[in-house]
Amino acid sequence: MNLLGKTIYRFDDVEIDPSRPFVKRSGEEQHLRQQTFHVLLYLLEQRERVVTKEELLETIWHDTAVTDNALVQCIADIRKALGDDPRQPRFIKTAPKVGYLFIAAVEEHHTNGVSNGGAGELAADAELSKGPSDLPTGPQKALSRPAARFFGRKRSVAILLAIILVGVVALSIITIGLFGRSSRQHAEITLPQVPGKKALAVMYFENQSANAGLDWLCEGLTDMLITDLARSNKLTVLSRQQLHLLIERSGHKPTDRIRLDDALDVARKSHADAVLLGSFASFGEQVRIDVQLYDTAGGQLIAAERLVVDSLNQILSQVDLLSLKLTAHLGVPPSELGKKAGLAEVMTNNLEAYRYYSLGLEKAQGFENAQAIALLQKAIELDPKFAMAYARIGYAYAVTDFLPEKGRPYLEKAFQLSDRLSEKDKLYITAWYAIARGDYPNAVRMFRQITAQYPFEPEAYWRLGRLLRGEEQVEEAIQVVRQGLIIDPEAKDLYNGLGGTLLSIGRYDEAITAHQHYTALAPNEPNAHDSLGMSYQQSGRYGEAAGEYQRALALNPEFEPAIIHMGDVYFQEGRYRDAIGQYQRYIEVTQSDPARAVGYSSIAYVHWRKGDIDRAEQAAKKEMLYAKGSVWNSLVIALERKDGPKADKLKERLFESLPNPQRGARHDQRTYDYFRGYLALRAKSNEDAVAHFKEAVRHLPTSSGIESYEDCLANAYLQLGKWDDAIGEYQRILIRNPNYHLAHYHMGQAYERRGDDDLARAEYAEFISTWKNADPDIPEVLDAKRRFASGP
Repeated sequence: MNLLGKTIYRFDDVEIDPSRPFVKRSGEEQHLRQQTFHVLLYLLEQRERVVTKEELLETIWHDTAVTDNALVQCIADIRKALGDDPRQPRFIKTAPKVGYLFIAAVEEHHTNGVSNGGAGELAADAELSKGPSDLPTGPQKALSRPAARFFGRKRSVAILLAIILVGVVALSIITIGLFGRSSRQHAEITLPQVPGKKALAVMYFENQSANAGLDWLCEGLTDMLITDLARSNKLTVLSRQQLHLLIERSGHKPTDRIRLDDALDVARKSHADAVLLGSFASFGEQVRIDVQLYDTAGGQLIAAERLVVDSLNQILSQVDLLSLKLTAHLGVPPSELGKKAGLAEVMTNNLEAYRYYSLGLEKAQGFENAQAIALLQKAIELDPKFAMAYARIGYAYAVTDFLPEKGRPYLEKAFQLSDRLSEKDKLYITAWYAIARGDYPNAVRMFRQITAQYPFEPEAYWRLGRLLRGEEQVEEAIQVVRQGLIIDPEAKDLYNGLGGTLLSIGRYDEAITAHQHYTALAPNEPNAHDSLGMSYQQSGRYGEAAGEYQRALALNPEFEPAIIHMGDVYFQEGRYRDAIGQYQRYIEVTQSDPARAVGYSSIAYVHWRKGDIDRAEQAAKKEMLYAKGSVWNSLVIALERKDGPKADKLKERLFESLPNPQRGARHDQRTYDYFRGYLALRAKSNEDAVAHFKEAVRHLPTSSGIESYEDCLANAYLQLGKWDDAIGEYQRILIRNPNYHLAHYHMGQAYERRGDDDLARAEYAEFISTWKNADPDIPEVLDAKRRFASGP
């Protein structure tokens, strides 16, 4: 129900409803990107004066670093939607070197009272129309500055208040609030109060030695004691993730010295009965560990213990003894803890193996799989019964890489060592194994169970969101990831997952913002810059994309995703020679046969697009050498050569394995339908071809790759002589990505064949001018220049 009403702007043949992100001109909807729409609204609201560029950048983008080019592109898109001419403006006038002025006479129409449109009419996008059943439990977020900017100034704040009153957009308010740090509120983290059980918080340890190489023990010793003490049925222990969030919210890092007052404050907030502080120092080979146990209520010291070990490798076994002493001080009989397997039995009794495991896990989470596997292999060489090291190798192969068949044996080995796994670890491994077998519904079910039983596990929300995106349940995927961000607003992987999901549905500005948060939280991770590069790339900002890939490669020159993604950027810019060089580099660096096949597939595609069938065929043969099921390029070449018998054999093998594997999620569905449409078109089954291509563009695009097939339906219409349908599709594509250069070329072809020579020449000119970095011998470039030069 609309309580406060709203304003509709009308001028000339244009109508703008601020709650709907498009311009209606002559009854036709002209869709705009979110930031572009906000620029237009701001110019309308401030139409009595010139709005400076600086004011627009500050108001719309605030503290996000963008160039003037972003604003210039927004103004160009607005003019295109309004049908405005910058040389003879009717709506937006440029004040040179200053800013912009909205010059048309505008009528404001105010609705009042109650309308059946309700909150859905007020929503700026689909998410803002969610009902109360969609809301997560827990306290609401405070409205952040970005949220206020999103809804504009006074008028929009009133709308926002109305929406809050009807209670239909809490999830979106929370979501927008995630990007404003100063006004954040957090979900409470408390330990359950169970009769007969004591609640305990273990703080991070302080490194009192001069050896910075031991800093990892600040968290490592805490992890060991949490794992050990949690074995007791008489204790409830704050988990590592809960501790991380509480310490972070108190403004500390794991390596900081935590004062007693701060520790007591954390313990009281979590409803812990006692809190454990500790420190360690090294003297040659010896390591001394000191711990103090305090009562939370009064802050009195309960007990102090000291442990001295002759070498680091003894720590794991000695921590078990320390745990027995601590439980006794807490009134828990030592026999109750002693009946269960100790830390060294559950994880590993080799501290060096544990260290390699910790480092390998970090690499695997950052998609640096070759380094991760090498480190984890060292861990199991030192301890052949290290169950979680086997599991994480399986994870690196099956979940963060494209090799599920290589990952399965390691996951199975971890199952065989299940007596050395915690219940939570068993759930994770079961989920990873489901992914390795391609059983994605079961993987979704397992991660749902993990988030239900262990709600402070960002990895589970991240993985569940990625799986749901693969199942094309996008809105739920976004909601899951954002629920994770409510629990841990600094979880970098969740920002990565959120950005990737928003990217898949064309919400580019939001995706870029999420990935910018990822890079801010992990500036030294190559994957963070690679993800931000992908957001820029898919939104058509190729120069910025290349810059981020270069930053990733400066951090790790052999970071495989950035190498191949740089090749994709070069291809989309028409720099085919440079693209081939990147794909060859990718083939040299990768240690995975499926990845080598992807590299050769990309090379084959580039040669095919250039019309060099011989070189395309050579690359396609190498592609099949490394992945026997990758037959598509060879099939296309066989059809080009009219080699019917070979084409028939390859068709039989085409769908034995689905194309374009995704990391840790279902295979790409769009490419599957594109293949079917292409083959139907070759077979002159035109209606079937169009149906398959429509299905293809209905599916999400691939998360990365040389070709998204976004224009497959438009190209089919062009080939079939359906000029108007083709032009409409190309216009849709250019709204989504104004720098989809080949759309201009093909639209020029459609206009020319329809007899609109002036429009055709304009599109050819646009194509030539914007694809200025393309290799000069590309067939489309040569043809466009010839057609433009020949005149009407």
